[in-house]
Amino acid sequence: MKRKSVHEPKAKLMSAEDVWNDAHRIAKVLQQNLLKAEPVVRLQIPLSIFISALDTLRQDELKLLRQQVEERLAA
Repeated sequence: MKRKSVHEPKAKLMSAEDVWNDAHRIAKVLQQNLLKAEPVVRLQIPLSIFISALDTLRQDELKLLRQQVEERLAA
């Protein structure tokens, strides 16, 4: 095994398990932050109202909606 140096020689190195757990905690926080930043809409309305609401969306919003719908249909 090769000897390695660290930026802070007195610092303890994390074990592989600690690194794994830390990575999962970071991933969970990033996922939660992503969900907070993403708009969430739950609609329990007649389809005709939803279709009418589409008329209020800008082109970039419609493209994003189309992308999301296509991804869900592909799954």
